Amino acid sequence: MNAAEVVDDYLGVLLSAAPTSAPAAAAPAPPPAVAATPVTAPPGPTPAPAQTAPPPPAPPATRPRPPAPAPAVRAQPAPPATPAPAPAAPRVASAAARADIPPPRRSGERQARWLRLRCGSQIYGLELLKIREVVLPAPLLPVRGASPCLAGLMNLRGQVVPVIDLGLQLGDTAVEDTPATRIVVLEEHGDTLGLRVSTVEDVAVVSDAQIEGAHTSRLAPVGDHRIRGIARLGGAVMLLLDASRLLSMPLYTAR
Repeated sequence: MNAAEVVDDYLGVLLSAAPTSAPAAAAPAPPPAVAATPVTAPPGPTPAPAQTAPPPPAPPATRPRPPAPAPAVRAQPAPPATPAPAPAAPRVASAAARADIPPPRRSGERQARWLRLRCGSQIYGLELLKIREVVLPAPLLPVRGASPCLAGLMNLRGQVVPVIDLGLQLGDTAVEDTPATRIVVLEEHGDTLGLRVSTVEDVAVVSDAQIEGAHTSRLAPVGDHRIRGIARLGGAVMLLLDASRLLSMPLYTAR
């Protein structure tokens, strides 16, 4: 409905409400028709142009996160290196090589260390427990009326020690004086004796199984109680001397 239609409806309501019993009177002349001008609604405020919503702010640039470190893996210890098996020894060996290898030790079997020495060409052995020391030759004081094997008396750091020639003692030739000549000092129960020998070689380990009895072997002098037995080492025969019997031998001739 426009404004003109609203005015017409309002006039129609006023005319219908007038009283019908009033004396007839000359009806007033209707007012001159006035052209109705369209009533327009007062101009409202000009709608503001629609504003577009600003674009959402861009999210702040995020710094790339460093990759997470890989979980530490505990190093497993390397398995111990298995030693390479030693090459097997040749089965065929010379007699001399077999003689150097001591036989397997039996339960309760005794082993002893022997000092290997020489008088001339013969090899002898003395048990290391009876040896006090090995010294260089020293000036000897001759003794009148002594046994032929007694070379003289030696001053060993203030102690007088009788020295015998082991070659003459065992019925062989006298020991020659060379740079290799040594004096082996024996000691047992307070008794001391020096043995003049051609040379001292080394210490050998001899078990009871390697010792042959002097009375059963053809290589040992028959009836010589100074020989305890024989041992075969490195293909050579070693005569094992009894140090106790050497210490108890008489050094002076009877008058």
